[in-house]
Amino acid sequence: MDWLLMAMPLILLGRVQEVFRVLWPLRLVLVMSIVLMLAIVSHQGLAKPRLALFWRSMTFRWFAAMLAIMFVSIFTGIYPSHSLSFFKEFCMYFCVVLLALNCQVNQRDDFRYSLGGIALTLFVMGVICFVAPRYVEGNRVAANWSYDPNDTALFFIMGLALILPSAKFVKPMYKWGLYLLTVIGVGAVVLTQSRGGLVAALVTVAAWGFSKGFKGMVRIGLLGALALAVIMALAPAEDLARFSSVFTLESDYNMTSKGGRMDIWENGWTLFKRNPILGTGVDTFRVAEGQVNSGGRWSEAHNSFIQVGVELGIPGFIVFMGMLFSAYKRAKPTDENDWLGRGIRLALIGFMAGGMFLSWGYHIVLYFVLSIAMIRERVLTMESPFPVEVPVAEVPVREAPVPSETPDLPENAPLAGRRRYTMRKPK
Repeated sequence: MDWLLMAMPLILLGRVQEVFRVLWPLRLVLVMSIVLMLAIVSHQGLAKPRLALFWRSMTFRWFAAMLAIMFVSIFTGIYPSHSLSFFKEFCMYFCVVLLALNCQVNQRDDFRYSLGGIALTLFVMGVICFVAPRYVEGNRVAANWSYDPNDTALFFIMGLALILPSAKFVKPMYKWGLYLLTVIGVGAVVLTQSRGGLVAALVTVAAWGFSKGFKGMVRIGLLGALALAVIMALAPAEDLARFSSVFTLESDYNMTSKGGRMDIWENGWTLFKRNPILGTGVDTFRVAEGQVNSGGRWSEAHNSFIQVGVELGIPGFIVFMGMLFSAYKRAKPTDENDWLGRGIRLALIGFMAGGMFLSWGYHIVLYFVLSIAMIRERVLTMESPFPVEVPVAEVPVREAPVPSETPDLPENAPLAGRRRYTMRKPK
């Protein structure tokens, strides 16, 4: 089970098998889901006491409400779509991941397998970005066929934010491995030329600096300046030109053109006002936006919060935000050594920034981070603040019976005049 959870991010989150066409017919995502489910059943992960542990997490309660609203929206949706198949796929992939983590993790040290899998996935995806990338829109790099360049950038940012706080608490070999992984990840983000990824990275790094106080801000600021100088010196000119356009948005096509993000968001606001309570139905934004778009182009939301608000209405939006804020609030580090709490918070901050430009309302990377937060909450509620000492049972000693005919001897009588008894060894 431990090694399955280490391999799981490679297949389900990173989808690195898409790079190798020979692996496509194997349907490794489905195979991994089935193998995980069999492992869950064999380890009694579906037993009632094990499932009851979920309710120790407040974030899971929000997630259960989110699932309920998604299910209801299948029947209340007003636009033709594949809501039912999307819901089944969402449950099959994410719920299997959540059940596997709940089955395997019993203490905080058990997270090392799943988070080690994230590190391995980031390394493999980073190598792919440099060695065998998929080019989109000219020279923009994507890591696989499921992720476009913007998705690739946000995945690196959230993954690095989740695991990098552990660098202080691991062996030197792993620490330098994390530093190397950071260099690879930053290089991959630069190759994607994702402006939304750049914004998410800056916000995440700033949040990390603020969490470490004034000295931490200065240290991270110096490291950021050094990284920026290296990027400016080594990155291609066309990549830097795209990043610099963040400061000239008034002339960007997303702000001025038909079908740009601003136009899509306005259409999303129109849909939200038309269906504020029930929404348009899960996974219907693209179809619904096409009905109000006079240009005839059906587009994704390019904003996770607009996506959820339009599709699930006000109740779904409230529950979605409640789930995020619950995970963030309860990820507060318990002490200086609680690096996982810091990692969860930084990953969620990265999503809050990058999710403003991507349709990640139901993305498995987001819900993987949320599942780590849920299981951590459950583990913390099971940990006792005071260690309980288990008394060691004393072995009874059987004494030999004293015969009645033994004469009473004075206390100072010589030992030779006393009857000696040999104590039996305890059983």
